[in-house]
Amino acid sequence: MTKNAYQISRRHLLRGTAAAIGLPLLDIMSPAIASPAARAKEQAAAKRLCVLYKGCGVFPHAWDIPSGTETEFELSSLLQPLANVKDDILILRNLDHIFGNNNGGHLVAPSLSTTGALPDRQRKSYHSIDQIVADQIGNETPIKSLQMTADSLWRAHPWINYLSHDEQGTPIAPDRDPGLVFDKLFRGMNSRPYRERTRSVLDSVRESSGDVLRKASTDDREVLSRYFDSIRDLEKQLDSFDGGSDKTRDDKIRQLDDFTIEAELPGKIKAMLDLIALSFWTDSTRVSSLMMANTNSRCTYSFLGLNEEMHYMSHYVRNRGILPSFNKVNQWHTAQFAYLVEKLKGYPEGQGNILDNSIVLFMSGIKHGDYHTLTDIPVILAGKGGGTISTGRHVRYPEPTPFPNLLLTLTNLMGVERDKVGESTGTLEGIEKPAGFPMSVVDDGSWQVSSDDGKTVLVRGLLTVSDDINDTNAYYLLLSDKSKLEIRVPFMVIHRLVFDAKVGRVVEIKGTWGTHQGRKVITGLEYQK
Repeated sequence: MTKNAYQISRRHLLRGTAAAIGLPLLDIMSPAIASPAARAKEQAAAKRLCVLYKGCGVFPHAWDIPSGTETEFELSSLLQPLANVKDDILILRNLDHIFGNNNGGHLVAPSLSTTGALPDRQRKSYHSIDQIVADQIGNETPIKSLQMTADSLWRAHPWINYLSHDEQGTPIAPDRDPGLVFDKLFRGMNSRPYRERTRSVLDSVRESSGDVLRKASTDDREVLSRYFDSIRDLEKQLDSFDGGSDKTRDDKIRQLDDFTIEAELPGKIKAMLDLIALSFWTDSTRVSSLMMANTNSRCTYSFLGLNEEMHYMSHYVRNRGILPSFNKVNQWHTAQFAYLVEKLKGYPEGQGNILDNSIVLFMSGIKHGDYHTLTDIPVILAGKGGGTISTGRHVRYPEPTPFPNLLLTLTNLMGVERDKVGESTGTLEGIEKPAGFPMSVVDDGSWQVSSDDGKTVLVRGLLTVSDDINDTNAYYLLLSDKSKLEIRVPFMVIHRLVFDAKVGRVVEIKGTWGTHQGRKVITGLEYQK
């Protein structure tokens, strides 16, 4: 018997009476005579891409990292759940959507975040990064790509429902039921009667799995044991979504427009994250997207002790006192990202793990939750992308940089060579290796008042905003002499001028003097640049 007689294909399937499931990478899937270099090359080729999206923006002061260096920094309050995986992530700052001079990002942010371009007037979008990649590598796995959402679908605003768009710009409907996704992956999309006849997919593959186990090494047996345990645990978790159905009530709820009760949201999102990890591990697919919450999300978070909808909480400037709740929700979402990172890291593959060969893009399509700003959007990468990403860093680009450039960079790192994605202008530095950029704006000495007649003032400075959760609409201009000017203007003025989009950047304004609580402050803005 030759050594190669003990091989089985990477695409080997366990087949039972009516089911087929993919296997994780085992030692016996590679020739015994293969060199370490050959195995490394094979593993590096199997890269995965996951897009994880959370809408409604953030409170910038709770997200941003204010100090430190590229490699030595303290995580902000919203990023604290990532403490255990800090070395596995890359935090990026100063990336702007190309639509950043407007505050209309509420509806188009999801499309901008995956396509790098605005939908046109016919509500047509463009090719999304996940589908660009899936179109090239999707034929190497049983399922081309997974698209999921844990949120409700809005008919009035179709753009906010979709992350994935095919080459023609047609949106690809996401799956909302993790049970159906599990069927797609491991049960061939079978009906409920079939599931009742076949109570466990493990029973249906037991006979054929015996052949694999007889050939397996001790290490392979351990991997297969964990694999079968993972499937059984996930199957039990998903079964909890099947009970308690009432057909009459369900029919009535389906007639309601844009009304969905997000029962058991934590369990639903956890199941979807488990499905992503398991599908990557079994090589059932290498591309996935999950919208945990859209930019108009009506999800409630009673499990956190909160009763308000997420969208309402995101309007924390106009809804005074709600900000602590909004921060709590965003920190929870960051914790779900951390859960996926640790899950992928826990699945071994070759000399490393699945996370080593993955790129996970976690983001919110807008920055400021209330002003819907499209500049300096929250974005974090996780995973090393097969050795193409240098993690454990915080990179702040010194100049506003087009976000589509990140999409182009990631597409190329996934092995799909493109010259352009959306409105990209090139690829990004600082992804594959350290960037060495400064962590703050450098004062060139020009931040000063150029004219002041007592009524109006012309001034240039670094725009900042209050970090007081009870005073979120106070802005300040920092000057080169270390003094600062206070700016107090109405919410709609800030909104109309897209003023918040300039926070953290040097601006020139013409302001009108007034008073606030006895202090001399700028109470009117005529222009900015």
